Amino acid sequence: MVEVLKIVAVMAAVIVLIRLRVPLSLTLIVSALVLGLLFRLSFTEIAGGVQRAFFSLDNLKLVMALQLVLLFSAVLKENGGMQRAIAALSGVIRDARFTVAIIPAIVGLLPVAGGAMLSAPLVAEASDELRLSAERRTFLNFWFRHVWEYTLPTFPAVFLTAGIAAVPVADLVAAGAPLTLMAVATGALFGFRGVARPPSRAVPGAEPGVMKHLWKFFWNLMPFFLVILLTVGLDIHLVYPLAVVTAGMLVFSRMPAARLFQLARRHLSIDLALLIWGIMVFKEILVSTRAMAGIARDLSAMGIPAVVLVVLLPALIAFITGYTTAFVGLSFPVLVPFLPSGGLGVFYVMLGLASGVCAHLLSPMHACLVMTMQYYQADMARTYRLLILPTALLFLTGASVTAAAFLLAK
Repeated sequence: MVEVLKIVAVMAAVIVLIRLRVPLSLTLIVSALVLGLLFRLSFTEIAGGVQRAFFSLDNLKLVMALQLVLLFSAVLKENGGMQRAIAALSGVIRDARFTVAIIPAIVGLLPVAGGAMLSAPLVAEASDELRLSAERRTFLNFWFRHVWEYTLPTFPAVFLTAGIAAVPVADLVAAGAPLTLMAVATGALFGFRGVARPPSRAVPGAEPGVMKHLWKFFWNLMPFFLVILLTVGLDIHLVYPLAVVTAGMLVFSRMPAARLFQLARRHLSIDLALLIWGIMVFKEILVSTRAMAGIARDLSAMGIPAVVLVVLLPALIAFITGYTTAFVGLSFPVLVPFLPSGGLGVFYVMLGLASGVCAHLLSPMHACLVMTMQYYQADMARTYRLLILPTALLFLTGASVTAAAFLLAK
């Protein structure tokens, strides 16, 4: 278990440095290099990991996509589309709290890389009248973006888990349904606790009728929905639709070059780019150490009860890596021999998925979380105070459903 102690030491150092307000990008890069040294990686292996993190095509596209998201959102706000869309939605849903929750939940229906950043500007605009703190906005955007991750079969965590564990996707979705319901309930309860409903306000110039308001909402956010449709419909990376649609918005609005330059200077973020590269460097060095596969083997060989292993292994890998595909791919092949046969097996699989996703929600390596905090300039400690209790309740829901299934199977 020496590998576990080394990784725990590095993760503890990451948390301490974050508390000391060392930039997260620098913290992750330095921690990755220390991790490589602790696992005695050669200079060539460490340099190769850093090179892959900075220059792999996928990572470069992700960094470009996030910068384009910032510019896309700035242009959409500049031409008034964002404000008109929120005003139209307010004509249908008079309570701004529902609007703030619905926007990231809609974006979250599609497993698009950078989705949290797509919804963040819209949540900021919709929540203006609620006077929410940066941490509250971070929680709401991040939390409701992920409420579907336990049940939607389009999410990699769901269909990969079902495939590896050889359980029907429909059964896993049904077993995980209480998790999504609890995620929505806890998001509303903790996200809007103490937030009074704002007074209903008339939308200037808005015609009566729900359908007209909905049409205005979709029309003014047409560039946003076009990005999503092109990304999913053509099965291409987010960066390409963002580039095309943003260029189209600039041409359509005839924005002067000087104004575009001002928007780019104000909204593009080198800090966000460095943050993504920091996460990727940590991920690449961690993969190079091959530590996670060894930890999985060691835990399975210790004679730990199956249900404890089902909870512990996905959570550990998810918290360290910050990736759902990593915890699913590394933990479930090890867990399969320990799963009970019959109908109870799917509930053990659901519990493992719930444990992994809950740890993923709290991981400082989770790109959606750190990007959203960076966007809203939220304090990490105060954001975590909002996240911990609803995440715990979410895990307890999965544990309770599994326990109930176990008792009923007797």
